[in-house]
Amino acid sequence: MRIAPKAVIFIALLATIVSCGGESEPETADSPITENETDTSTTEDPLTEDEQEHPQEVTETSPLTAGPEGLWDTTIGHLELAVDDSDNVTGEYPLGTIEGTLAGNIIEFNYFEGSLSGEGTFIFEDDFNSFTGIQNISGTELVWDGRRP
Repeated sequence: MRIAPKAVIFIALLATIVSCGGESEPETADSPITENETDTSTTEDPLTEDEQEHPQEVTETSPLTAGPEGLWDTTIGHLELAVDDSDNVTGEYPLGTIEGTLAGNIIEFNYFEGSLSGEGTFIFEDDFNSFTGIQNISGTELVWDGRRP
């Protein structure tokens, strides 16, 4: 069964009007737009009374951070980092805490996990959205990588 091209166009126009909530009848080849009429298909619909009284809430996304502060998903679990004005870094993760210093995009730190402690390094990408790192445990270097959640 073949459908005439005019029928396909008419069905598409009708579907568009119905999906937009239009109340006017679709235009057909028999009812062209006259010079006095304007094509409103590209203009914005005015806000309904409800939309004017109750504007949509805008969900804010986290801005790109120019530093390591904030929450991280890491290979050791969630890590929360804070940096003070002197570039001193503190952090908490499920197994313990870190204390260190930030120099450019590198954090050199000491970690404390109960009676266990040692040193480590995080090297951040330029956009501070991920890092690669190591944690030195008794002479053994373990991978400690992270990404923004």
